[in-house]
Amino acid sequence: MTDSDTLPRRGFLPRGRGVTAFGLANLVSALGTGVFYPYTLLFFPALLGLPLTQVGLVLTAAALVALPGMFWVGRLIDRVGPRSVLIAAALLRAVGFTGYVTIRHVVAFALFSVLIALCNRAEQAASPALAVALAAEGERNRWLALSRTVFNAGIGGGALLGSALIGGGSAGLVWLGMANAAGYLLAGLVLWPLRPPPVPAPDRARVTRRPWRDGPFLAVVAANSASWLIALAVETGLSAYLVGVLGKPAWLVGVLFAINTGLLIVLQLPLTSALERRGDIPILVAGTLVSAVFLVLVAMAGGFGTTTLVVALVLGMVVYTLGELATTHARYALLTDLPPPAQLGSYLAFSQVAAGITGALVPVLVAALLDSAPAGLWWLLAGLSALTAAGVLAARPLLLARTRGDL
Repeated sequence: MTDSDTLPRRGFLPRGRGVTAFGLANLVSALGTGVFYPYTLLFFPALLGLPLTQVGLVLTAAALVALPGMFWVGRLIDRVGPRSVLIAAALLRAVGFTGYVTIRHVVAFALFSVLIALCNRAEQAASPALAVALAAEGERNRWLALSRTVFNAGIGGGALLGSALIGGGSAGLVWLGMANAAGYLLAGLVLWPLRPPPVPAPDRARVTRRPWRDGPFLAVVAANSASWLIALAVETGLSAYLVGVLGKPAWLVGVLFAINTGLLIVLQLPLTSALERRGDIPILVAGTLVSAVFLVLVAMAGGFGTTTLVVALVLGMVVYTLGELATTHARYALLTDLPPPAQLGSYLAFSQVAAGITGALVPVLVAALLDSAPAGLWWLLAGLSALTAAGVLAARPLLLARTRGDL
């Protein structure tokens, strides 16, 4: 028994050595991302003098070019550990954002964008792996929930800080980039003292599973990618549909996203604590179907008056967020529980490749459907939710067999 196992339970909060440093590093990294991400399409055209379309093409291409590198990143996580990969990714992103504001050339912009895209994906694979490595017995889900909580809080706080910096003209843009670089540098320094127990490196002669040939894991990756597609489509398409297509007041979108962000921050840890013994598969199915209620309401929004629409969408967003919290809990639990421990990095990296491809498709899908069949976008997303739930139910025997150790 370790010292962390003897610590008293503190409600829904995670416990164990390193939990404060882990949470702080995630928060600082998210603050850096939040400072910059909402203002990306303001930053690069103003700083580099490039057309908005060219900036978008470079960023999309960089995100796709970086994806094959994740197979190498996954093997690196398994060999040197997630902490080392996270520190390296943080330091390289600090270099990348420093390069953005000091080398203002389109070629450098493209190269730094590939580097940062790869490091962003590496963090998303290595951070859950580090949580698994550090968490005390029975604490894995709470550590994972902590990382998601501080991520959402950091993104929101960073966006507020970025809004202050962006008003300073070209000098403000430079400070925006440097603030992001400083955030990643600080995140790397906070991670430095952590010492997770070593996980035996995989013996290549005994590795019989590959994530792309692992049926139960592929089922969860498919559900994860579908949920990610839906979330990104809501994030990118909701304002364009409600305000641009239906002519509804812009403040409504702000209220809906404020509700979503606030509930994600406040309820992630307590809801995870409440659900951790309820069974991940039924939670994933139920949460996916619950989230679809909001999508149906958005699809029907054109037939509502303003007052009815506001009430329906506010209540719908509360339900959607609860479903999002439940599915995120279940997806992360399954994504970290199903892989062989010595190959966790490779498996999580593969899931990030799938999520990256999905993310690249979202802008094209949302734009095309908003142009041709605006309400159809939301009916399609609701149908995808139902299909995802049905797919998880179909894969349930395989998933149960894996969790019992039969596969």
